[in-house]
Amino acid sequence: MTARILPLVALTLAGALLASAATVAQRRGTTILPVDRIRPGMRGHGLTVFRGTQPERFDVEIIDVLHNFRPDQHLILARTPHPILERAKAVGGMSGSPIYIDGKLIGAYAYGWQFGADPVVGITPIENMLADIDRPLRPNSVPGLSPVAALRRPQPRRPRRRLAGLAPYRGGARSALDPLREHRAYRNRAAEPRHLAPVATPLMLAGFDDEVAALLGRELEDFGLVALQGGGGQGAPRSSHPRFVDGGAIGVQLIRGDISATAIGTVTHVGEGGRLVAFGHPMMNMGELGLPTSTARVLHILASTARSFKIAEALEPHGTLVHDRQADIVVDTNLRAPTIPVTVRIHGVDAPRTEWNVEVASHRALSPMLVFGTLANAIKTTSPDQTDVMFQARYAVDLAGHGRVELRDEGYMAAGPTDLGQLARLRLFELFEVAYGNPFEPSRVERVAIDLDLRFARDVLELVEASVSANEVDPGSDVDVRLRFRRYGRPDWIRRLQVHVPEEAAGQTVQLTLEPGSAVRIQRPTPRNIGDLVRAVRDRFPSTSVVASLKMPSRGLRFEGHVVRSLPRSALNSLRRVTGTGPQGSPFVTYLRRPIEVGETVVGSERIDLHVREAPLARSR
Repeated sequence: MTARILPLVALTLAGALLASAATVAQRRGTTILPVDRIRPGMRGHGLTVFRGTQPERFDVEIIDVLHNFRPDQHLILARTPHPILERAKAVGGMSGSPIYIDGKLIGAYAYGWQFGADPVVGITPIENMLADIDRPLRPNSVPGLSPVAALRRPQPRRPRRRLAGLAPYRGGARSALDPLREHRAYRNRAAEPRHLAPVATPLMLAGFDDEVAALLGRELEDFGLVALQGGGGQGAPRSSHPRFVDGGAIGVQLIRGDISATAIGTVTHVGEGGRLVAFGHPMMNMGELGLPTSTARVLHILASTARSFKIAEALEPHGTLVHDRQADIVVDTNLRAPTIPVTVRIHGVDAPRTEWNVEVASHRALSPMLVFGTLANAIKTTSPDQTDVMFQARYAVDLAGHGRVELRDEGYMAAGPTDLGQLARLRLFELFEVAYGNPFEPSRVERVAIDLDLRFARDVLELVEASVSANEVDPGSDVDVRLRFRRYGRPDWIRRLQVHVPEEAAGQTVQLTLEPGSAVRIQRPTPRNIGDLVRAVRDRFPSTSVVASLKMPSRGLRFEGHVVRSLPRSALNSLRRVTGTGPQGSPFVTYLRRPIEVGETVVGSERIDLHVREAPLARSR
């Protein structure tokens, strides 16, 4: 019975999809040829831009239909016998090129084989694409999208556990690259050259240093974006009335301004009401988005045995990518995408240029990486020196509805300004997670200004040794800890501090950690609003301090608004019991901490295990 029902269900779904697409196409004045009427040997043509902005025709010959290529989606296989395509095969940037038979639209040029010897491509049926063109947006799915109404502010609710936006409260830090890596679909097309995959989308980079371009390429390639050094479009001819046309080039602008990063594809069909479909496959497969789009100009098609691409650049900003779906991307030209103005100023370096101004796309996963790439590129361009450097990063971040947050981080880069790992861990990027990942209300980053002061020196204290006179200690005693710091070009420096061992540690082995203040993550109460999250990012020990952290055998509980520390197991279990709808505390490891200021940036850490006697030695006698 099941075997007979499943084909009927599939036919019903396919029929419903076809009927919906036909209705949409008829309403928009477009004649389509459905995939079930496609036959081998049919001939037609496609439209794409080979050079400039005007679409040109290329021939198409249908091979056959590959059924159920994707969920509820077939794939039309075709040859493209054209002088350029005979050499270039499947071309990145042609994704979305509309294909017609007898003047009827059948779909979009979208898939190909890497290293394919023939110009054979896969065409996404137009029915699947038109099914997305009127797809609505969820309320607040893209904060800041204009002319959507201002952000609503729902009542605060209890945050979910393990939410990334609570990382500052869980004792963890966020790198600029973490959000994108968490969204990454780990697809390794390079290891499967015969795999039929979406034609790679060229990401044209302009004004980027080679190393930074390579970094962006590594992070984005698994999404199907291939970074290429190109032009920025600032000097390109522009139109006072930008518009998209079927078969015309389209850009998705991740960065624009003094440097740029633009994904290039082709428009499949411009519908009524200001919406259009393009690409014929997802760009990054991220669902609802709010990325700025633009018209684009093609300079050349680069033919390669590995991957062929259109070399293109963005022209005029126009529209917003609102859906990134299995069959296409959907762009709404009536909407203006939110962007983040970013200013980076480098101080302390004598260089021809020390300031950069860009706008980056506003998106939880993409924005931190794009801002980091902008900062890294500014530093690499201004000062590629590979030598010791001290830095001070001062930045102001405007959060929607919460004003400006100003922070300062200090540090040391042993490999010079090119030591990008240090910059990726600035607290700046934790504020992005607070804005986009918080569980309380829609928010976003509205503006970023970064001032980076560089000083070529090695004024840093390296903690090389921490010692005590004896590892067996009395409960309730003060332990004298001897710290030895190494300083470049100067004698070693000795500093002492006392750490109190509490009575409740009796009979236990406790761990004493000595580390720079910037490395210490303080456990805080469960946050109740964005303000609590911002305070967690702001209130840290400075990098010019050493913090002694004594790890206790007891545990604490974190509640909304307060923290209960150093509880014995019996009390911990009692407090964790929940009656009615009351809050349940979240347990965490308890530390007793003592900071000392040393006046210079500290690197290195040490650990000591202390064995605490059951009773003070004097009493046991």
